[in-house]
Amino acid sequence: MSTKQLSSVKIMSFGFKYGSPNANYYFDVGFIKNPARDPKWNFFSTPDEEMRNFVLSQKPVVEFLKYIIPLIKILAPLDQAQVFAFGCNSGRHRSYILVEEIARQLKECGVPAKIVHREDDLQ
Repeated sequence: MSTKQLSSVKIMSFGFKYGSPNANYYFDVGFIKNPARDPKWNFFSTPDEEMRNFVLSQKPVVEFLKYIIPLIKILAPLDQAQVFAFGCNSGRHRSYILVEEIARQLKECGVPAKIVHREDDLQ
């Protein structure tokens, strides 16, 4: 895969309650336990290292990442403007953290990915 082919891959987090974004592929990550429902955090909590560990250590998340990274690697070079969107209810915690991790893992594999957190202005 050439880096030039992959230069416009976007990995986006979003909140379903604000509508779906324009994307090639959508993934609902509502299966992840919501940290906003844990007494340590709330809806307005900003993701931190402890919340990141809470989300990424969940077994379904570990399994999801094992499959989504190779899938993105296969699909990414097929189009010059791929957008992979990951949504949860508000786009502030689960999808936000997952997108950061997906982009990190893709970069480790040599796949450049631009991160877009659509609901960032709500933080």
